[in-house]
Amino acid sequence: MIQSIERVFAILEYVASNGNLVRLNDIATALDLKKTTVHNFLNSLKELGYIEQDELSPRYRVTPKLQYLVAPHTDNNSLKTKMRPVLEKITRLTNETAYLSVQMGMYFRHELISEPNSSIRISLELNKDFQLMRTAIGKIFMANSPHLRNVLLGKLEPSERKKLEHELETVAQNDFAYDFEENEKDMHCIAIPLRENNRIIGVVGVSGPAFRFQKAEMDKAIELIRELLKIK
Repeated sequence: MIQSIERVFAILEYVASNGNLVRLNDIATALDLKKTTVHNFLNSLKELGYIEQDELSPRYRVTPKLQYLVAPHTDNNSLKTKMRPVLEKITRLTNETAYLSVQMGMYFRHELISEPNSSIRISLELNKDFQLMRTAIGKIFMANSPHLRNVLLGKLEPSERKKLEHELETVAQNDFAYDFEENEKDMHCIAIPLRENNRIIGVVGVSGPAFRFQKAEMDKAIELIRELLKIK
């Protein structure tokens, strides 16, 4: 085991499990480490945003940022069971294809799809990795992940990068994204993040033929999804 990693997690665990407001000396004593060693680790953790120092005393506490290292409580199977009736209702009320999608690193995958009983409809594939770029789903994940945004935007030409950066700012503010035939000709899509404890665990989207699923219908679908998911 790499000793420095072991010590970092030992410090975080000690702080979090011992009142979350502890002195440097207490950490050093409990973990049998030199105070200078603990001080250096705490400074690094402060710079990364995982530890902060109390404003009124020389004590340290773990910040809420640490929650992003915790896996969501809801697994994919439970999520699909919960979301199936929601997607079916969205399809019934919009007469368009509704889906639940999850991020897979630099890609996304459709976990659940609900298709309308219509001769003209959008058909999507389950359990297949798709590129994030130029999709409403991808815009949601990119708008909420600086790492993902930096990597993918870095592959674009300056003019295209600037345009997408501006759009992603709007997506982050509005908490939904559009796709007007960007990913596929004659197809329009909308996407809204699905969160658990303020973390995105998936995206709920609706896709339809461009001639039928236009801006007005897309906006109605966004409001419907927000209502069903109890998003204000």
